[in-house]
Amino acid sequence: MQILKALDNHTLALVLVGLFLPVSAYSQPDEPVAKENIEQSFDIHTEDTEDRWWFKQTKENKILYSNFFAATVIGIWGLSEWEYGSSGLHSGNEGWFEQDTKYGGADKLGHFWATYVFSDSLTALYTHWGYEPDKANVYAAWSAWGIQAAMEFMDATSQSQGMAWQDMAMNSLGALTSVWMQRNPEIDDLIDFRVEYVFNENVEGIFDDYSNHYYSVVLKLEGFDFIENSFLKFLEFHGGYNTRGYNEKDQEKARFLYAGVSLNFSRFFRENGWRKTGKTMEYLQLPYTVVKASYDLD
Repeated sequence: MQILKALDNHTLALVLVGLFLPVSAYSQPDEPVAKENIEQSFDIHTEDTEDRWWFKQTKENKILYSNFFAATVIGIWGLSEWEYGSSGLHSGNEGWFEQDTKYGGADKLGHFWATYVFSDSLTALYTHWGYEPDKANVYAAWSAWGIQAAMEFMDATSQSQGMAWQDMAMNSLGALTSVWMQRNPEIDDLIDFRVEYVFNENVEGIFDDYSNHYYSVVLKLEGFDFIENSFLKFLEFHGGYNTRGYNEKDQEKARFLYAGVSLNFSRFFRENGWRKTGKTMEYLQLPYTVVKASYDLD
């Protein structure tokens, strides 16, 4: 129950993504395919399902119902756990990356990352439903942003929450980044946005345990055509941000910038036929797989 109470907004968004994705998206192993065909990861067997209500719906209705379902789940969850309806509409200025903010700004990167991943995931799903990839991506970005906006709006009715315009700004940036990457596949081949979860401090709920998160922008050498050496194509460089000491009130709070190097596990899995796991590794970094050098901002 404590873990459920610890779920924050951007984490719930990812939970909702999981509810939308067909189960076969996670079946392993399978044959590797080109990255631009990733939507094929969501193929499902419809032999026994074609007569069911859901599979008779138009793709427009599926988006409508899915987004309505997401908003409903958020509302029910918020009434139970986040005190929705306990206050009149109000906003809060949470700041950005200052040391004295609630999470040192790590939560803002969490909002960006969650909306970006939400949008990318729904792009594949909407493509499976029959939309052209670019149109699917636009609709997915609006869905991801809209669901996050719904959470922020309902936060405004909670005495313990409040709407934060900084969160909305980062949600917007995440959705726009998904659209930009979709239209610039050469950039998508070069750059990933990832989160790495480690256990440096006592776990306070995992999902919003920001003092155990690393957020990074990753430059992948495999994206450079002029690099032909097969080993070099497995190297990637990280630049990121993390915080420490925000789990306990009596801990010293610290913020860090870091640079690092790691192997490209996404490429490894893809080349060995695990393309769906490889795709996941574009968003999640395996724990303790990055050699880091940090700079203490405090």
